[in-house]
Amino acid sequence: MTRGKVQPIHYDKETVKELTKQITIAGFIGAAKGALVSITSALILTRISPMFKAVRLPVKMFYHSALITTGVIFACEAQLNKFQVQYYQNELERRQKLLDEAADNGIFLDENFISKSVITDDQGHASK
Repeated sequence: MTRGKVQPIHYDKETVKELTKQITIAGFIGAAKGALVSITSALILTRISPMFKAVRLPVKMFYHSALITTGVIFACEAQLNKFQVQYYQNELERRQKLLDEAADNGIFLDENFISKSVITDDQGHASK
């Protein structure tokens, strides 16, 4: 959501593109891990549990899809947290650099003065 013509930084197209790339990769890795867990556990359960042997195919498919989806969710959430930490670290470094450059030029700014919001034009395009 935007208020007026100012968008928060996380709406920057490059940031969203990078996050989408990282989340997609993490999703595939999580799916592979979830599939490994579901197949391994299904094989073990098939050997030791008469109840698991007796269930029909739709229940087994639900079992596999639930574990694969769980793997995707956990992997994507972990990657999102890593991305947020890295993003905020980069933002703090950028702000500190701008404050240092301003101080070197004799301009002393409050830390809250420097923000990286994107100003958009009437069509919603980012202006530099």
